[in-house]
Amino acid sequence: MKSFSLPLLLSAAGLLAACGGSDSEEKEKIDYAAFDDADVKKLVDGGDYEKALEIIKAQDEMEISDKADFMTATEIYLSLMDGVAAEVAIEKARDAGASEADVSISLGRALMLQGKFDEAENILKNTEFEGEDKFQAFLLRGDISEQKGKSEEAVEFYEAAAKERPEDFRGHLGLALLYLNNGQLDIAKGYADTAASLIEADPIVSYVEGAIARYQGRTEEAKAHLLKATELHKRNMLAYFELIGLYIEGGEMDAAQKQLDAVYAIAPNSPMAQYYSALMLAIEGKPKEAEYLLLRTGDFTRTFPPAARTYGHVAFELGKYSTAQPYLERSLQRAPADRPTRLMLVECLTRRGQPARALLYLEPLIGEDSTDVEAMLQAAAAYGAQGKLEQTRAFIERANRVARADANTDPQVIQQLGQRLALSHFISGEEDKAISELQALYSEGGGDIESLALLANMQMENGDLDGAVVTAERVVAIDSNNPVAHNLLGAIEYRKRNLDGAIEHYNKAIEANGDYQSALKNRGLAFLTSGKFEQARDDFNAVLSKGAEDAQVHAMLGRAYLELGNGNDAATHLKQAEAIIPESAIIATDLAEAMALSGFKSSAITQAKKARKLGERDRNLVLYLDDLIAKWEKEEALAKIEAEAEREKRRAEAAKKREAEEKARQAIIDDGSLKDEEEKPEDKPKR
Repeated sequence: MKSFSLPLLLSAAGLLAACGGSDSEEKEKIDYAAFDDADVKKLVDGGDYEKALEIIKAQDEMEISDKADFMTATEIYLSLMDGVAAEVAIEKARDAGASEADVSISLGRALMLQGKFDEAENILKNTEFEGEDKFQAFLLRGDISEQKGKSEEAVEFYEAAAKERPEDFRGHLGLALLYLNNGQLDIAKGYADTAASLIEADPIVSYVEGAIARYQGRTEEAKAHLLKATELHKRNMLAYFELIGLYIEGGEMDAAQKQLDAVYAIAPNSPMAQYYSALMLAIEGKPKEAEYLLLRTGDFTRTFPPAARTYGHVAFELGKYSTAQPYLERSLQRAPADRPTRLMLVECLTRRGQPARALLYLEPLIGEDSTDVEAMLQAAAAYGAQGKLEQTRAFIERANRVARADANTDPQVIQQLGQRLALSHFISGEEDKAISELQALYSEGGGDIESLALLANMQMENGDLDGAVVTAERVVAIDSNNPVAHNLLGAIEYRKRNLDGAIEHYNKAIEANGDYQSALKNRGLAFLTSGKFEQARDDFNAVLSKGAEDAQVHAMLGRAYLELGNGNDAATHLKQAEAIIPESAIIATDLAEAMALSGFKSSAITQAKKARKLGERDRNLVLYLDDLIAKWEKEEALAKIEAEAEREKRRAEAAKKREAEEKARQAIIDDGSLKDEEEKPEDKPKR
């Protein structure tokens, strides 16, 4: 449903146009004085606002403009939705002799465009209008009321306009727009039909008819009306945007792009156009490119709800969960039935350590009659994050039953559920049961690489490294270049402390898939452990360049920078890691060391004390931190003594310098006195 309000007068006059530049040499050749009002009107009617404004400005500089010229400029600026420029033009019209009656309606519109609703309302209240102006005033007051969120008041003014001039389509159109914006489509359609019967062809009427048809599901009819709206006015941005949305919903991306191209030709920097381009990129699976476009729209992602939703989804796909969360929350408030947004928000909360809140958001999807397998798995993850293994397994078993009961369920989904159920048994300490379940899944699935990979992971975690190697090699036998298998073999070699062997397998995994973040992360850890800090730094940076928010990677990269003696960069990444995992004593300790390395000993001591409290159960860590704190406090004390000694030295030097200067000054004074005494009385001037 539409989520922006469109004032009637602005929609009728404000079919957005874009002004470009013009060549200054060409201007010098034009005889601007030769243009009369009819010439300027012809330009305006043809949509060449830039040329019309150029002529009016030139004639103003030549002091041959009159009030009609400035009122024309006012209408152009109002059409361009530039309230400030319109207000300036109105002031010039006044200076040229325009009366308050001449400018009141236009000034009201200009003020409304600037959000000065009360000022605009006061002008309209305190002015007596007749004829067309009275009709226009009713419409404008309806627009203002709608912008202020006073729908009932807006209805009264639009109805008054329709009563004042029942034969004029604009009063009925105002009501149609109002009800369209409020989602009351049937009522909106009645008024739109009336408006259409009163005028043969109007771009805004066609737009409204098209928008209503779109949201009522009459797709082909909507297209016909909206295309007509763009034909009637080539700069009808409203109709273009409805068409673009309609085509995207129908998967007609080429048709949507064609309309977007038309918009960009008119307004190259249109935030709405950029939003739709970003939406198309997101649908095409290009979240990074979509994010770039959405960021270019500035505040638009916060003020336009569909853009906020898209940005939340894009940030989620990029793994930027803290960025995505507020956008998803805002979108869900406006559209509680938006299941994909709800599930993304739940996963963000779980990943960011807020599983209890995640479960609250899940409640509408996991009731007793629910068949939502994905929601059940999200619930299992949230309970798992809280360490509630019984509830975790219960939801996985429930999801498994629902999936198996549905004949249309993809066999791969059932297989994945079996894997998760096995994993839940493994986490609960039922390792043998979990492993046998996975072995059974593999037998059922033939070449099921995922089950084998999970089985190898479980064997590795269970300490059966030789069994894990055998299982991982079975994956290699199925697919010799499988990056998952080589990543697993690398992890097994790392567990065996064979770092060179681990790195060799990680290299193979990355050669097979250069974007395989798990292998990059694991290889970085192997480099870090083996003292190859520069290589570790490069791998961790490569992982973060993909846009993921991974606290472990930030922490390990911080450690790599520490080992390389770069305290500032170490602190930057460790602070990001601490923000995501604030309860980690190790991260807090490394951050303390980074602060000390950067020369901030006082802050380092405070941070180390925080780390000590977090790790108070780890005796070795506490002893290590106590040594660091004692060392840094001693260094701080010595630094203070040295600083005080340096200050005292400078004070002594300054005092000595002042004493020398005073002696020199006194010597000059004394020398002058001696000369006075040596003068003879007769040499002194007589008074």
